[in-house]
Amino acid sequence: MKRNTFPLKEHLKSKSVIDNLYDKGTSVSAFPLRAVFLEQPDTQEPTAAILINVAKRRFRHAVDRNLLKRRIREAYRTGKHDFVDTLRNNGKKMAVAIMYIDNKPSSTEYIKRKMEKLLNGILSKAGMECVK
Repeated sequence: MKRNTFPLKEHLKSKSVIDNLYDKGTSVSAFPLRAVFLEQPDTQEPTAAILINVAKRRFRHAVDRNLLKRRIREAYRTGKHDFVDTLRNNGKKMAVAIMYIDNKPSSTEYIKRKMEKLLNGILSKAGMECVK
């Protein structure tokens, strides 16, 4: 059984990679989530480096932003195995920024369903088929 973890090494923190991601990345949406992704050259980075963003413009209170970021992290953490396995099988590495684009909070279950759809959308747009 695989462990549902989201270790610090999988967090996208490099400013140069983030700038490059937003400049040259490809976008896919599964409302209320939107992802921008970019294939990375073969480096020491993890298979999938993730950035999670909830806009201050949409949610003024930090409590609300943090709640949504926790829900998104949880959805990614529990649903990432097929995504990461597919990337690993194809020998690819990817940087992904996940943004919450709705104006009102969604439930954890709803975000989990949309996260699965979003990750499959990333794989299909990148030309890979999801392994299940």
